Amino acid sequence: MAISYVKKDAIRLEMKQGFGQAELLAGSYQGGVRAYRCRLDAGCQVSPEMVENTLQVFCLTDGKGAIITPERAYCIDEVSFYVADPDSHFTFHAATDMTYTMFVVEQKPADLERFHAFHMKLPFFKGLSQCTEYCQDCKSASSRSFSVIPTKRLCRVLMGVGEASAENSTQPEGCFEKGHPAVAQWNVPFGDTEMLLTVDGETVEQESGDFSYVPAGLDHSLQCKPGRNIHYIWFEHYVQERDYLVSYPRS
Repeated sequence: MAISYVKKDAIRLEMKQGFGQAELLAGSYQGGVRAYRCRLDAGCQVSPEMVENTLQVFCLTDGKGAIITPERAYCIDEVSFYVADPDSHFTFHAATDMTYTMFVVEQKPADLERFHAFHMKLPFFKGLSQCTEYCQDCKSASSRSFSVIPTKRLCRVLMGVGEASAENSTQPEGCFEKGHPAVAQWNVPFGDTEMLLTVDGETVEQESGDFSYVPAGLDHSLQCKPGRNIHYIWFEHYVQERDYLVSYPRS
């Protein structure tokens, strides 16, 4: 199958002291990105381990709480995003049950060279309502797109959010994209999403809490089911370690 995905109900979290974590689609990508689904019960806290020569990116999709760093506190009261400072530490505090997806990105020598030359200020925190909206020609009339991590700001990582609604439309609504050979893509649906994910002609249904991976170069679409909505985070990683900021012809 062209589609690698896991349904929410198949993600097994072994909870210990109010915290659980499970790797998602282990082994599906060999380029240095691993993804994890995490849950933190209300009233509990956890300090994720900082792994040397990695970037840790968090997509906070359910629940309310706070992130505490040595310098300040960040309030989680909507869908939010956090990139940890590799040279510091932090703690998640859950006011309600919280669910988030963590991406751990290995920094190869070329990545570290670029990171030391230029990168966005870390730690980075932003709520969805603070993200910059943009337009893209592969998306339907009802679609809205938001940039979280723009290209060139965090080495080979970029991230954003896509939304669309088919509640009042008779036309297909969503994102219909030709394969992008430069980047691999992961999708994190949230909210009231009822989505048809198609990769290289194969289609599966996805909803909030599911997770999927799209290899670089394959045509794909993320479409609302008839009369429904979609909200999803896309996380992308340039597959080449060097000379990756070039234009490739699309299929």
